[in-house]
Amino acid sequence: MDEAQMKDASIVVTGASGFTGLHACQALAAVGMKVTAFVRRRVSFDPALAIHQIEVDLLKPKALQYFMQQVSPQYVLHLAGMNAVQQSWRAPADAMHINMLGTVHVLEAVRELPDTRVLVITSKLKSAPTASRSNLHPYAISKWFQEQAALAWSQLYQMNIMMAEPSNLIGPGPSTGICALLGGYVARCERGEHDQPFTFSSRADWRDYLDVRDAVAAYAHILQRGASGSIYRVESGRVRSLEEVSEVFQEMAAASIPYQWKDPAPLSELSSETKPIEHSVKLNKDQLEVLPLPESWGWTPKYSFTESVADILKYYRQLRR
Repeated sequence: MDEAQMKDASIVVTGASGFTGLHACQALAAVGMKVTAFVRRRVSFDPALAIHQIEVDLLKPKALQYFMQQVSPQYVLHLAGMNAVQQSWRAPADAMHINMLGTVHVLEAVRELPDTRVLVITSKLKSAPTASRSNLHPYAISKWFQEQAALAWSQLYQMNIMMAEPSNLIGPGPSTGICALLGGYVARCERGEHDQPFTFSSRADWRDYLDVRDAVAAYAHILQRGASGSIYRVESGRVRSLEEVSEVFQEMAAASIPYQWKDPAPLSELSSETKPIEHSVKLNKDQLEVLPLPESWGWTPKYSFTESVADILKYYRQLRR
């Protein structure tokens, strides 16, 4: 991020109590931004950083509009929402309300601030309602509607709205992602708290993992320089199988880590067709959209996967100290 340009600029971060929100607020405040964290409940930030917290429910538009007008930010980073596929199956209406309607409320709260630049964080898992059944779940649909709403408001009201589609974000701090679950499990094993073997799904579950600190830097870059109405992919560009992920954690562990697989077949015996193509282009066949590569818009990640894992393990090892 351009620290000189961001210094003293005001920004609202929604969903500031979440995994990415905590990192975003502290990183942006550290470069001198005036950060206002919109939270459902107050959280602990680094006391050395001047981060102002406001408790606000995005589904209460009048209160949201009041606080947004009071802050009158130059930037809004919209992270809030339901971010769990399984939870969306249990509560699909809640997923739609917070992901789509909550976003509309944020955009409406900003609409009277014509110079404010907004970045809406969607998801690579988004799927149109007409998508193939294998890609469809309430969370995916809610994120598709969220993105469509952001696109519509940018066009209908000539607002400065950008969108970003991050991959699986990892790194130190409280998270419910697979790497965080593994980090906590490894730390318990190292302390002699013997659990049942950690169960993975298929060894051929390929995912792109990106450090959350790199994602925050990408978001800041887009907020400063992104084109209104554009969608940006935010990813490492390197897909890894769950087998590879498990091996990295095992190599860094100070104890033997028992794993088990629902799919027992070694990765070497699986067809090469199960591995996705690296990100020379990103094509969503259900939506026929091609998004530009990160390096084409001036951002590249800095943290390696092993650096991220080392920091995840450090975080969970220190929790009991």
